[in-house]
Amino acid sequence: MLILYMSKSVILCQFCGVNRVLIGHYQNSINEKGRLSIPSKFRDVFKELGTESLIVTKWIDHCLKAFAPDDWELLEKKASTLSMVRKVDIVFKRHVIGSAEECQIDAQGRILIPATLREYADLKKKCLFVGITDHLEIWDTQAYDTYMNEALKDSESLREGLAELGL
Repeated sequence: MLILYMSKSVILCQFCGVNRVLIGHYQNSINEKGRLSIPSKFRDVFKELGTESLIVTKWIDHCLKAFAPDDWELLEKKASTLSMVRKVDIVFKRHVIGSAEECQIDAQGRILIPATLREYADLKKKCLFVGITDHLEIWDTQAYDTYMNEALKDSESLREGLAELGL
């Protein structure tokens, strides 16, 4: 059975038979200039896609999200269909689309996270990359632990919500 996804990176995975999906947790340190090394497993996926840069943006949970340019384009297209008057749509476009920055992947496999994005996600030293199939989340490690501990407190509601999704 062939399952097709919206993301180029996941579609590539389906056709080549190799795991090219962004999954897993990896921790790296950000330096004082804001350079952050992309974990090698993720770099391999981006290299396979021919990706030389990532689009990094603020997200709602006080983390950053990083997309390959083709996957970012899909999000941009979807955002362009949102209302220009509905508050939730406007806030999403201002916060997520408006804060996006293209970050080049250097020869050492690092990206330079702009100061405004570092400050928003409170990235100081230890950062956590979380692979979410077709994009990455970048968290301050302690903020991620705090967020997930709180999110998992009501496991019964979480189970019910997942069951409603058919999981």
